[in-house]
Amino acid sequence: MAPVNHGYRKEDEMKTFLNNKVAGTLSQNLRELVINLFGVVDPNGVVYCEDGIDFTKPDFVLSYLTKKRYVSMKSGRADICHTEMANTFIPFLRSIGVSEETLRTILLHHYGDGTVNGTGKKRYDNRQVYEWLKDRIKKANIELNNLEIIHRVCDRALFQGVRDDVPPADAIYHGDYEHGSVASRVQIELYLDDKNWLYAENLHCGPLFIRPHARYVDVEIKKEIQRQKVVLYWPNMPKDIAYISKHYNDYIPEKYMDIECEDSNGILMQKPKIPKRGLWSWLNKKKY
Repeated sequence: MAPVNHGYRKEDEMKTFLNNKVAGTLSQNLRELVINLFGVVDPNGVVYCEDGIDFTKPDFVLSYLTKKRYVSMKSGRADICHTEMANTFIPFLRSIGVSEETLRTILLHHYGDGTVNGTGKKRYDNRQVYEWLKDRIKKANIELNNLEIIHRVCDRALFQGVRDDVPPADAIYHGDYEHGSVASRVQIELYLDDKNWLYAENLHCGPLFIRPHARYVDVEIKKEIQRQKVVLYWPNMPKDIAYISKHYNDYIPEKYMDIECEDSNGILMQKPKIPKRGLWSWLNKKKY
């Protein structure tokens, strides 16, 4: 019997408990999720939930009235946020201005065999690779943790994915149908701006650590395709998403300050005050 994928099971439970439900009958956790995503919600209004598109970032899509929210769901302690083949991830990094020296460091770290293409005879574990590349990794981290690079990489890893022809995730929900926290894309962008990301020695970009999917140290390579995959994962993700959801709600991001919006009476306002509930109730009214 194949092992149970608990992440998929929890996603299915979320969809079951959210789809075609009257908002006022939802559990407290799910009711708060819906309010955080849509702002003011009529207790008698109906919420719908459907699957996201396969192999894209949103795991499910919530609908209320005419609005949709695309949500990426996570449930582990240190979540893998993004998996991509090295032969597309490296060109992406190059396209956003990452230097050839740093790209070489990433590949040397990825294969762990002294080569940038995986043709070395012996592969080494993470500790050995770090000791060998320590100075290179330190230099690479300085470049990778430039704010512009962080935002581009995190946007790809957390919200948009590798496809530009599909809707990105609007928010990340961490938890299950009973307990969880949700952080919007805007809130996470604010969090990225606030932190000093040079705290870690591991190869990383912002909160995301960069690792190989499988290096096959001291064992036969079983699936070459797995060795070619780059993994970006977020340690302490549950705690961080909970923190972001509580600490980035009460002021307007500077990049939205000059956008006009309408209040409930249809009166145009400039620089509106974000309600205590959070960003969504204000962002819902933006004039695009």
